[in-house]
Amino acid sequence: MKRIVFIIASLLMLAMGAVTLMAQTGETPVEGSGFVIDLTTFTGIVALISAIVTQLLKLVPKIQGSKLAKIGISAGVGIVVCFAAWGLKISPLLVGSAWWQVLLYGLAAGLSGCGFYDVVKAIAGLFKKGQA
Repeated sequence: MKRIVFIIASLLMLAMGAVTLMAQTGETPVEGSGFVIDLTTFTGIVALISAIVTQLLKLVPKIQGSKLAKIGISAGVGIVVCFAAWGLKISPLLVGSAWWQVLLYGLAAGLSGCGFYDVVKAIAGLFKKGQA
């Protein structure tokens, strides 16, 4: 009985596959598998910042030990990326903004890129060491 059900299911899948192949019309364009980040959203900007900071940390291994250095680099990269996107008019989020708004947006994106929890934890660690 199991073999009969398996054979019927296989034949149905084969028939459905043939029907879907015949239903296709025209040629489908070949898409590249490049590294694409959408800078029109906050998430896309944060993803780009995270990618850049990760590559910078790989280039300079001495930074791996310092949490505050990672946070500072992430915030700086966030500001630079946002100013570049604002200057080149790439991101619709930043096009109508003033320079100080772009600065704050870049700072927020940079802190989000390095993990805001890590920022709070590192700052809290500074205060705990001072009290001991």
